[in-house]
Amino acid sequence: MSPGLFLSLLLGAGLLGLALRTEERRRRAPALPPPLPHPPETTVLLPVRDERLNVEACVATILAQTVAPEARVIDDGSTDGTAGLVAAMAAKEPRLELLAAGPLPEGWPGKVHALWVGSRGIETPWLLSTDADTRHDPELLARAHAAAAERRLDAVSVAGFQEARGLGESLLVPTVFALLDAFLGDWEAAADGAGPAVANGQFILLRREAWEASGGFEAVREAPIDDVAVAAALRAHGFRAGFLRDAGLRIRMYRGFREAARGWRRNLGALFSHLPGTAAGILAVLLLPALALIGALLTGRWVPAALLWTAGAAASVLLRSGSGHRPIYGLLYPLDALVLAGVMGMGIVDRRRGRVVSWKGRTVGQG
Repeated sequence: MSPGLFLSLLLGAGLLGLALRTEERRRRAPALPPPLPHPPETTVLLPVRDERLNVEACVATILAQTVAPEARVIDDGSTDGTAGLVAAMAAKEPRLELLAAGPLPEGWPGKVHALWVGSRGIETPWLLSTDADTRHDPELLARAHAAAAERRLDAVSVAGFQEARGLGESLLVPTVFALLDAFLGDWEAAADGAGPAVANGQFILLRREAWEASGGFEAVREAPIDDVAVAAALRAHGFRAGFLRDAGLRIRMYRGFREAARGWRRNLGALFSHLPGTAAGILAVLLLPALALIGALLTGRWVPAALLWTAGAAASVLLRSGSGHRPIYGLLYPLDALVLAGVMGMGIVDRRRGRVVSWKGRTVGQG
């Protein structure tokens, strides 16, 4: 056997092994239990900034929850008419309130400051922090409460189904979440609040007393990744934060490839820039098989190239099927791997250089 063929077999087997392991863990992920018949009272906090395209649909699914929560929308200086849309809805719905976040104090990220403003004066025993790009199944909140009761958790965060539309989003979004699922590891441990602190800022249900005892939103104002910081703060004070997945939460984080690439460049840079060994390992997994495939094609070594493409495409198809995305885009391997590696690599470089980026008209420090 030639060295090139042996290397192709080794790299291809590695890709398939990682994909199978990630998919097995996904399938063993515990589901949210059936809803509680009488969940505790909850106030939903929805921070928004220029969310005209999302806010009405999101608020409608929040108000349609069987729990019948109160909802506070905190507008963080929107300039696209978002506040006006919410005000019109609030005029017809007594459970909905619109608040203005006000000027952003120095040292605060906009979302965390809006959540802090919205959380003041609340007396319900539970809070739900969510985002405008989410859509909630009517029983999702009641089921999250059931998970909190069943597992004796002080916080429940849910990873939902991430929508991807069109070629650009479909290349990047499923590969990002395959990476995050592989990085997470054991879903059962995460559901019980064991293992590394993890949370999804698109849905975090918090027992108010536990969160206030942990310092509240002010405690995470300097964190590069605020949702993970919420889980870490709770754990540091002896509370339990569980993480589960459920398709009852649907999200479309970004619209189009350009927006998705910018957003994930920022997010992945924040997540992995302080983990150089892990980042190097991930980039190696993404790049080595892809570059070996390209090299085999350029030098006319068709058998190694066919082996690498088959293994890479099969891994991509498997992971896309497991996350509910269209598997056909897996046949574009290694383009998806190269795109993810490029976005992640640029994000890490941004963080290392202290680069300042702009998001919704506001600069965000990367250092």
